[in-house]
Amino acid sequence: MLDLLIRSARILTVDPDRPRASSLGIWNGRIVGLDEQVDGMTSHEVVDVDGAVLVPGFHDAHCHTTSFGLGMAHLELGGTVGVEATLDAVARYAAGLGPGEWVIGFGYGSGVSPEQYPDRHALDRAGAGRPVWLTHVSGHSCLVSSAALAEVGITGALEERGRVVVDDRGEPTGLIEEAAMDLVKHHLGPASMAQLVEAVDRATAHYVTEGITGFTDAGIGCPGIDHSPVELAAYQLARTTGRLHARAQLMVHNELFHPLGAPDADGIATGLDLGVHTGFGDPWLNLGAMKVWVDGSGLGHTAAVTGPGGEVEGAFDNDPALLRQSIIDAHRAGWQVASHAIGDAATDLVLDALEDAMIGEPTQVRSRTSPRHRIEHGVMIRPDQVDRLARLQMTVVVQPQFVTDFGDPLFEMVGGDRGGENFFRMRSLVDAGVAVVGSSDRPVAAGSPLQGMQAMVERTTAGGNVFGPGERLTAAEALECSTVGGARAARCEHQWGSLTARRLADLVVLADDPTAVEPGLIGDIDVVATVIDGRPAHDPSALFGDVGDPSALGRRPT
Repeated sequence: MLDLLIRSARILTVDPDRPRASSLGIWNGRIVGLDEQVDGMTSHEVVDVDGAVLVPGFHDAHCHTTSFGLGMAHLELGGTVGVEATLDAVARYAAGLGPGEWVIGFGYGSGVSPEQYPDRHALDRAGAGRPVWLTHVSGHSCLVSSAALAEVGITGALEERGRVVVDDRGEPTGLIEEAAMDLVKHHLGPASMAQLVEAVDRATAHYVTEGITGFTDAGIGCPGIDHSPVELAAYQLARTTGRLHARAQLMVHNELFHPLGAPDADGIATGLDLGVHTGFGDPWLNLGAMKVWVDGSGLGHTAAVTGPGGEVEGAFDNDPALLRQSIIDAHRAGWQVASHAIGDAATDLVLDALEDAMIGEPTQVRSRTSPRHRIEHGVMIRPDQVDRLARLQMTVVVQPQFVTDFGDPLFEMVGGDRGGENFFRMRSLVDAGVAVVGSSDRPVAAGSPLQGMQAMVERTTAGGNVFGPGERLTAAEALECSTVGGARAARCEHQWGSLTARRLADLVVLADDPTAVEPGLIGDIDVVATVIDGRPAHDPSALFGDVGDPSALGRRPT
């Protein structure tokens, strides 16, 4: 007997062997079958969805969940546009704080060019003299007040893996870039486990309202108040206490890796204790890739790009030799590698390192599962790199909403439809056989998968410019990139990602078909319900009634 039978549906399975169906049966958290495969079966619960659309659960393949969740408890500036509005928001927030408390804000920068950033004196006035710390929407720079500089002990310039910007008199302006931000992050210290669990609870409870049934947190264990040295333990606690509402895969910051002392014959030089690597865990909580920051930010003009003479402009995040070796060592230790690479020079470094790793790897390493190494972002990719990406079976994890939110300045700089073919590639990668996966990079950009799909199809900036129309995807391709594409990037497509017999029963009920409506309407489609493990995780209209207990989702069996 089935636990749940869903009928009268328009089912988009994202399974090429059976693309559409109208009924679906679930037992013990897995899909039993479709249509005739479940005809005649009895079920404890039968739900008629009256023509609603079923798609596989969305997977956000690159987001920052604890950052998003903690940001919800601090000053959120993502929707604040312009300098004056930002300073007003700081003043209002500061007025509600107690003595000595910091103003901590996330996501400033909308409608503000680098030349217009408020200096520390403006933050002093807005914050009434208290410490102010505002992280840029890109996550690659921040603004701090005079009181914050004094508490941290920053008195002058710094140019080592980052920059403390100073004025003509050598005094800090309040702008801090890249790894120099760690000075502030380390001063404030990591979040407590209780704070992180609350952040995961808040963030993932929001995810399921957008149809997100799984996500990849792109870097745990980083410095800052939104991370912790025991961040994995916080995720485990969230899970066992019913506060992890969507499946989680966790990338590990490369700087947590250390020598292991394994025998030379094992080919494992560095890693995490006991040699644990990608894949450890279960379908609710597991380890994904090693995350390595290769370069900086496009918005912050710190990406590593190739200049007209072949020289590297911008900056690498660390000594290129160290970055190369960390990639090689991770591959040989069995880790999938996820490389933050905005500029084409950063992608060159990654591809060179992986080719070296594969050529010289020990025999026992070659027999391991295909690593499916990843480029995160890949904002600028040259034509010659497309073929290399395909040859190395790389995955490129894109953030289509970047085209909408941040595309206008780049459009004006490169000519958009004329000179923008090297930026935000999608179609050319797909046509070359490179796996393209959709994600949000939340809280850097909006996180709705349906909005991301719309951006993949339209490639239209906030100003109405069409950025590289030749790189558009179809709506069906965008749906694949956002579902089974994410599962493949996580190396979990045998578990979830398509509505196929024996897969986990993760699905989304939509009010309309995203592959059939006008492209401009995709992002506005209502998420009627989200189902994980065959039980409703989000069901505001009580479509599924008393099916299952959503509070039990993700808990470890006892």
